Amino acid sequence: MAALAVIISHTISQVYQLTCIFAQTGGSIRHIRQFLIVQRKNHKIYNYLRSTGLVSSINTANCFLNTHPVEFSVDDNATMTDPDVVYRCPIILEPRDGLSVRVLGEILPTCERFSINLVLNTPERDIALHVNPRLPQNYIVRNSRVGGVWGNEERTSALPFSLHRGSSFIIQILFTTSSYLISVNGRHVAAFVHRLPFTKVKCVEVRGDVHDVQSDQAYAETYPELVKNSNRLQTIRHLDDDDDPTVALSDNNKIHVPFYGHFESPFRSGHLLHIRARLKLLPHSFYINFQMGDKIWPHPVIHFHFNPRFANTGGRHIICQNSWMEGEWGREERSECPMEFVPGQIFNLRILSTHYSYQVYLDGSLISEFIFHKDGSKMPSFQPDTIYIQGDIQLLGIYVQNTYEEYPIEEY
Repeated sequence: MAALAVIISHTISQVYQLTCIFAQTGGSIRHIRQFLIVQRKNHKIYNYLRSTGLVSSINTANCFLNTHPVEFSVDDNATMTDPDVVYRCPIILEPRDGLSVRVLGEILPTCERFSINLVLNTPERDIALHVNPRLPQNYIVRNSRVGGVWGNEERTSALPFSLHRGSSFIIQILFTTSSYLISVNGRHVAAFVHRLPFTKVKCVEVRGDVHDVQSDQAYAETYPELVKNSNRLQTIRHLDDDDDPTVALSDNNKIHVPFYGHFESPFRSGHLLHIRARLKLLPHSFYINFQMGDKIWPHPVIHFHFNPRFANTGGRHIICQNSWMEGEWGREERSECPMEFVPGQIFNLRILSTHYSYQVYLDGSLISEFIFHKDGSKMPSFQPDTIYIQGDIQLLGIYVQNTYEEYPIEEY
């Protein structure tokens, strides 16, 4: 009877605590959920202590009456108390180039947002990287907090937005010497240039409307890590002379961006790449890489980097072209971006490989040419086998064809 009375007393106490939390937080489901998570953890601790004989009965271990938030330790000299933290884990491996931290979990059906923070052991608990998916807006915010002050936000709206309420997620953060690389469910979505020394990161912290969170750490050989059933790499069609190109460029097609495409055969002189796409309403930029391999890191060899940028340099639209060879970027070439790139409108882009250059045509007109070697020598013997497209466009169609005729070819 005494044990039953204690159980009833504990139950009444927990109901009272839930009522107080509900009243004090204005009916916050998040705080109530956090309280229940704490109680569940305490219950597991109690069962373990009882199994080892460290406690003998429910009367000797008060595991259900903790009304305080869980306290976590960054290290021996710093502690953190916060009811919104749903997961916390120290960085066990040395933070260096190639360290990969993966966070896995389930998104609550009522989720509005959640965040993953890389936290430093400083008095202000500086945050080197704040990754904040916001589901109603379909974008991901990145930021840092230095000395208690948040910096400028960086935002990315990946198409498609692969974080959904009630579903699982895998977010990978790769440490590199220049930036953090961030992928969601196997797709690279953004890079965040370091604002604080990444070698000082002490823990990973998860907040918000997610549960069943876990993480792992390892030194990666490549990035991003492929996720099962992600279908990230696609094969680009190579049309024959009798194929109908209008089928490949149908406006009904929607191809996910970022896009990795594998050429059926290396993209060489005489090959013409056709891209049909729609520019987003508020574009910042997009880029197309002709590269070796389908990885972001280590940095791939890039034959040709084509990068239109919209109104971010002196109010002018510009086209930047470059190549990555022998471990570094070459000298960037810039030119005026044509007005035919209209937000919300469809455009047809064609890129022709010649013996000495890449020629880019927009709706049939030559807009730029990237000469591989100014001395007139030919390109290297190896040709790109992968196309990578990222940025503020919706892909509607893409294919390759052979052409030995003088360009531009007949419009359709």
